[in-house]
Order: sequence, then C-alpha cells, then structure tokens
Amino acid sequence: MSFVDNQKLVGTAFTVIGILFIIAALVQLVGAFSEEGWTNIVGAVIAAIGAILAAILYFKYGNSVRKEELTGKLNILGSYVLVVGVTTVIVNIFAAIGGIIGEISFWDSLIMVILGIIVIWAGKKITDGKETTIDKILWIILTIVFLVLFVLNFVGIFGSFGSGEALTIIISFITSVCYAVVFLFMLLYMFDGEVKKGMGM
Repeated sequence: MSFVDNQKLVGTAFTVIGILFIIAALVQLVGAFSEEGWTNIVGAVIAAIGAILAAILYFKYGNSVRKEELTGKLNILGSYVLVVGVTTVIVNIFAAIGGIIGEISFWDSLIMVILGIIVIWAGKKITDGKETTIDKILWIILTIVFLVLFVLNFVGIFGSFGSGEALTIIISFITSVCYAVVFLFMLLYMFDGEVKKGMGM
C-alpha cells in the first residue's frame, strides 16, 4: 500500500482533529457562563452549541474515513470540502443568532455563512459526475489552497514549541501534525488519476 492510499492514517488525523474541536467547543461552552449580563451569556451559549454540533459532524466524517465507510479519493475530497462548508454554516448561523442576543458580531457571522454556502456548492460540484470548466478552476484553487495550508501547518509543527505552557504546546503540536497530514493527503489526492479525471484535468 502506498502512502497516499493509507486511508486509515488520514482518517485518524481527521478524527483527532474532530476530538480537539469537540474539546475546544466544550471549553467555549463553559467559558460562555463567565460573560457579563444574561444576554451575553445566552448569546455565547448559543454560539457554543453551534461549535459543538459542527465539531461532532467533523468527528463523524473523520471516523467514517478512518473506518473506510467512505471510500474513493474523489468522494473523500468532495466530502471533506462539503463538511468544511456545512460546519462553517452551522457555526456561524448559531453565532449570528447569538450575536442578535449578545455582543457577537452578527454581520461577520453572516458573511461566513455565505462563504460556507459557496464551499458547500464546491463540495457538491466535485462529486456531481460532470466534468466542466468550473471543475478545472476548482482543481487549481484547491491545489493552491491545500499546498499553502500544508506548508503553514508543517511550519506550525516547529512553531508549536514556543506556544507557552506544556499543555498548550502539546495541543498545538498535535493539531499542527494532524492538519499537516490532512492537507498533505488532500494535496496528493489532487494529483491522483481518479481525482484529476473526475475534475476534468
């Protein structure tokens, strides 16, 4: 089995990131109760609930890749983009609702919801079975994005050692490693024959 075909490795990285997201969302929920004023507390709690739901969704996606319930590089790639879009929409819809009640920025959240919808559309476009000019443009954009994100997170692995306290360093290191693995796989997937054919390249 070649490195790029090791689905369990990338699936495990997805799953670990999902677990870290869940932990961060729970911390966000606990922190919401330290806000001043009941309106800010309610708004922050609503936003935290959205973060928890999105984290669970990301975890379930990662687990399905790890258990090979979701197979095929094109499907994994398209589903990943779709999950990123859906979780972005979920987090920011709840944040926008929280912003109406509390002090969270409503308009910033609304902009992110729109961006998330565009990403959802891109995820569905990847796996719609049609090879169009848009697919080719998406292939170029995603290849550049995954390359940049891989480099940033690979550099972040070494930068994590200056993150401060031991626990912060460990979490930062694990997060950077997992993201680096994920984006390396996504980048390599872009040059796989199945993906290139599916996206008309």
